[in-house]
Amino acid sequence: MKRFPKTIRINQLIAFLLIVSLSTSAIAQVKPKRLSASMALGVPVTFFSVKSKFVGLYTGALRYSFNKKWSLEAKLTSNTYYNSTGNPPKTTLDGTVSDVLSYRSQVYGFNGIAYYNLQNLFGLDRKSENRWMPFLNFGAGINYYKPTVRFVNGTGWDFKKFGKPYRDWQLGLGTRYYLNANLDMYGGVEYHIAETYYLDGLKESSNPKLDQYLNFYVGVSVKLGAKPWNNLIDWSKKNMEEPNEPIPNYAKWGLDITAGVPYLFSPVGGYKLTGMMGVGLRRSFTKAIGLSLNYNSGNFAGGNSNASGAIPGLPATIISYETSINQFTGRIHFNLRNLVKEPFGRRDWNHFGSVGIGYITAIGTASFSNKPKVEDTKLYLSPGIQNIVLGYEARRFLTNSFDLIAGVDFSYNQSKWLDQAYDKPNLNSHLFIHTGITYKIGASKTRLHIDWSHSTYNNFKNRKKLTPKLPVLEKPTVDTIAKVEPAPIVEPEPVVEEPKPEPKPEPVVEPVVEPKPEPVVEPKVAPKPVVEPKPTPVVVVPTPEPAKQPAQPKSNEVAPPMYKYNVVVACYSVNKLNIAKLNQKKLENRGFTTNIFRTSMKSQLLRLSILSTNDKEEALKLARKARKEIDPYTWIYIYNAQ
Repeated sequence: MKRFPKTIRINQLIAFLLIVSLSTSAIAQVKPKRLSASMALGVPVTFFSVKSKFVGLYTGALRYSFNKKWSLEAKLTSNTYYNSTGNPPKTTLDGTVSDVLSYRSQVYGFNGIAYYNLQNLFGLDRKSENRWMPFLNFGAGINYYKPTVRFVNGTGWDFKKFGKPYRDWQLGLGTRYYLNANLDMYGGVEYHIAETYYLDGLKESSNPKLDQYLNFYVGVSVKLGAKPWNNLIDWSKKNMEEPNEPIPNYAKWGLDITAGVPYLFSPVGGYKLTGMMGVGLRRSFTKAIGLSLNYNSGNFAGGNSNASGAIPGLPATIISYETSINQFTGRIHFNLRNLVKEPFGRRDWNHFGSVGIGYITAIGTASFSNKPKVEDTKLYLSPGIQNIVLGYEARRFLTNSFDLIAGVDFSYNQSKWLDQAYDKPNLNSHLFIHTGITYKIGASKTRLHIDWSHSTYNNFKNRKKLTPKLPVLEKPTVDTIAKVEPAPIVEPEPVVEEPKPEPKPEPVVEPVVEPKPEPVVEPKVAPKPVVEPKPTPVVVVPTPEPAKQPAQPKSNEVAPPMYKYNVVVACYSVNKLNIAKLNQKKLENRGFTTNIFRTSMKSQLLRLSILSTNDKEEALKLARKARKEIDPYTWIYIYNAQ
């Protein structure tokens, strides 16, 4: 341990150069995309002399991918280890676990981590539909910590400033899961060797091992600047052809304003209902996932009218307490409708689950039976009380700009002080039951919010049908040329009726060539039927015509499209064929000729189209009309048959 101070400056320089190099890479990067940022929540399992209680380990990172296999990450971590033992008091310390009454250690880390993708395992790199990417990671860094320890003999030590940093080595295994071009979920486990004994405040003389721990984590990674046709280089196998048509421009930001009632889990009786308000700024990356920053402010209150006792810090000694809190959290939101049957109407509720991390600062006032009243006491250690938030929210579409919110948040707070009864076994966690509204920033009648972008919401609810019969006239003439062409063949039918005096063809036993000279007029008529029979064999033409009929596959078939340009009005998961057919029937009732297709038998996406053609101009013309009369987000899918 004595040699450590000689290397600290070198470690700091390495960390600094790592961050600078990644920053310059971010500016210089061109195609393909190489930069991603991530946020994760971990739960460490400690191998200390005195194990830590359940805590959260928070991570923010910036990663640069050199190629499909190797990447380098600069990572920042923050967490607090703590525990209380309940050991009985004694006057002489012997350097064992029995000496420790409680400890609390705040830790901040700066790490450089190398990643090696294992996508070549089991041929995963050759499967474009694969969404999993296992990886190995290894690295090192420096950690700063500020321990506070209380011993059973009444002594202890409390660092007011962060002490000398210690080195931290890690080795891990995990996997990434591809959500879309912009987002990955990832998770794994890391084994950390910390070059210190004092994370639990004790170097146990009987078992002097370094403090080590496992970190089990899950997080989300944002792939900066990536597109479906230009993915992060790790996922370059998923690149698709760049579309000529612009991608639908959905609104993605939302401002949440909520109010409700908090409930504190406290052994102090007489809990009183109080209020809490919140505001959050939310960004939805897709209809399935989003991130938000939230701020909540409120009060907790309670007390015992018959409080008594002389031991401070016990619930029974508290006559009354009132604590005001300020809570700051960052959260990941998941749209739960993807896990259950989708609502068919935009007026149904949308359901979200969320998980987040944050801090609470608190100030409390309390009256005790055994000491004077205390007022405006800070009930936290800087920078705050760590908490993990799990939430559920239901959202209802009100207008294009507003949603109604109803939900509940559970905050696991790593503090015993919020009710002023700090000498107790349990933590002060709390619930926030709330309702409110969301203002969908940038949304309007012509621009929907991405939370409500599913086709079952957009296409068939609350739409004005403008001149519904016009497209019925135009689209069939384009879509079903095969059906319209037999009609022109019906026009020659009147010509077929001329040879109707088929008694004349009967005398076609015109071996009676002798009367030919007599009716000189009849030879003139005869050539006409002779010319007519030639078109009449055109009856053979109907047989080639059906060959054109497959130009538009039958509406009940799910096969690749026939032609290059396809006017698509909706998309569905393959397990939603029943919903696709319901909407297909609605369009057919309005006179459209529709088709549900998949680009290949491996594709997991169904597309509902109203035209398949090789005529680009025709497709563009129909798409413009469909955007007015069916859905503003109608687009053209360009199919290249392999």
